[in-house]
Amino acid sequence: MANTIATPNTAYNTHLQDLIEYPEKGILSKVILKDENCQYTLFCLAKGTEIEEHTSARNATVVGIEGAGKLTLNGEEIALNSGVFVFMPAQAPHALKADENLAFVLTLSEQSQVKKYVSPQTIELIKSTAPLLKKQGQEITKRMYEIMFENHPEVKEQFNMNDQKDGSQPARLANAIYSYATHIDDLEALKSMIEKVAHRHVQTHVQPEQYSMVGESLLQAMKDILGEVATDEVMAAWKEAYQLLAEVFIKREHQIYEQDA
Repeated sequence: MANTIATPNTAYNTHLQDLIEYPEKGILSKVILKDENCQYTLFCLAKGTEIEEHTSARNATVVGIEGAGKLTLNGEEIALNSGVFVFMPAQAPHALKADENLAFVLTLSEQSQVKKYVSPQTIELIKSTAPLLKKQGQEITKRMYEIMFENHPEVKEQFNMNDQKDGSQPARLANAIYSYATHIDDLEALKSMIEKVAHRHVQTHVQPEQYSMVGESLLQAMKDILGEVATDEVMAAWKEAYQLLAEVFIKREHQIYEQDA
């Protein structure tokens, strides 16, 4: 969401139960407050909704408001219900299932500093995949959207499905990934593309926590399409490279959201 309920640097109080709205299925989220340091979001999950295992680049806390669910954190299952507090370190794998309608507040900590570079080995491996991405990039991105929409159907509303059907969205993403692969050692050359995409993401209300979902879908699509070429070394390089790019976008989009608030 581009707009928040509360205004930064202004006192605010509310009864969280008054903000709860459950969708018929999937997830409804409301950003209560965000500033340069933290973001506080109310999540309302319909009974039976599952969030697949993912990670976050930022420390986070979860506070249960009502309902019941199971949070799996670092392989440990935690009963999530009213009053439960959970701290999740950055990069800790976690997943969630709502056994009943479930509401909780997720707090993301201070923005992490954006990395300025990736390792020389990663640069070499990423550049070596550029010819394959030029040839098979659209197959990869089409498969990525299939995986993401299957695992996270709630995000479909943020996309123009006509652009999915005619292939224009997968084509744009494929071109962006190819450009990144060829310029990973010179991100300044991608400044115009990053700016354009970041503004589009803000218009469609992309949130920082969604980048891990996209990254997992993209990496799986690469493995599906590239087959034996997607060695452990290549996939590790793309994981590192994707994290760098995600952090660049998250930082820029945070700045745009703040300007528009």
